[in-house]
Amino acid sequence: MKLRGFLSTKDLVTIALLSSLGGVLSTYVGYLGNLMNHMVGVPFGAGQFLAGLHVVWILLAIGLIKKRGAGTVTGIVKGIVELFTGSTHGIVIVVVSSVQGIIADTVLFSNRAKEKRDYVSYAVAGGLSSAMNVIVFQAFFFAGVPWILIAMLCMLAFASGMIFGGWLSIEMLETMEYTGLLSGSKEIIVDGGDRNGDRLWKQDRNRKKRRKMSLAIVGSFLVLFSLGAVYYFAFVFELPDGDTISVEGSVSNPFEFKYDEFADREITIVAELIGSVTYIEPRNYTGIPLWTIVSEAQPTADASQVLVRGSDGYYVIFQLGDVMVDDELLVVKEDNSFRIVGANYEGGFWVEQVASIEVR
Repeated sequence: MKLRGFLSTKDLVTIALLSSLGGVLSTYVGYLGNLMNHMVGVPFGAGQFLAGLHVVWILLAIGLIKKRGAGTVTGIVKGIVELFTGSTHGIVIVVVSSVQGIIADTVLFSNRAKEKRDYVSYAVAGGLSSAMNVIVFQAFFFAGVPWILIAMLCMLAFASGMIFGGWLSIEMLETMEYTGLLSGSKEIIVDGGDRNGDRLWKQDRNRKKRRKMSLAIVGSFLVLFSLGAVYYFAFVFELPDGDTISVEGSVSNPFEFKYDEFADREITIVAELIGSVTYIEPRNYTGIPLWTIVSEAQPTADASQVLVRGSDGYYVIFQLGDVMVDDELLVVKEDNSFRIVGANYEGGFWVEQVASIEVR
């Protein structure tokens, strides 16, 4: 007797693979979101339009395993993978991913809904799951943000979830069936001797054409996404290093910054983080002034900017002249990583997991 309510070893392996892929690639997806924000120039989080790429793995697990709880378990494991691969959100990312899995499982609760692969049901599941990341982050971080802004972010995330979590997951599942990687659940009509048979045959032929087109679209997307991911992890992403920051560029004395060597130059300031979607009330921050670190590197006469880059590829640019006279722009060590705190700068300049400082 087959117990559908329990996850088999094969199911657990599938969850582990999808969760690992989703967890590792989440950093890359976040990087793409930051690029979209820079390209579009929208201050309220245009990168949320890629949020559905975080939940496609959960919807794939549901569609492949077709058992209650598959989405929830995938979400929990995916969140844990993200946490241990250096997510800047800490333990909150586990909560976010878990809630996304629970929402998807709730919408696609019945076995029929999982197997039927109705575009509307999967789109709603993907949209709601994706939008939940905004709502959960609102609960933890977005204090004081206008509700109209939260609503706009939710709409962007919902649309992304519908496209990537809904449409893309179904097309990927059907593509795997079409190519023989996955056993199909629909009968294929080869020929028919009556009008009804001819109609079914034509429907099947049209379905094949649509699948071929979907295969081309999904295949192209996966190739581009994979090439981008390879480039990102090979040339952009750096493993977080809580001990040193490389200081380089147009300097006479490039070096590896170690916090303990500058501990005697610590100062404490009061700063308030005011971001486009994040707000943290004024509090004390203790760290090393950025100008002290830059001075140690001895900038050349033609240098004019200081670029600070995080391990995930996100970067900001400060004007060198401004840095050298700012006693409230610090490098702070928190949770075994470095971050920028700038009392005179908006939250977008508070880079987390700082990996390098480049004078140019």
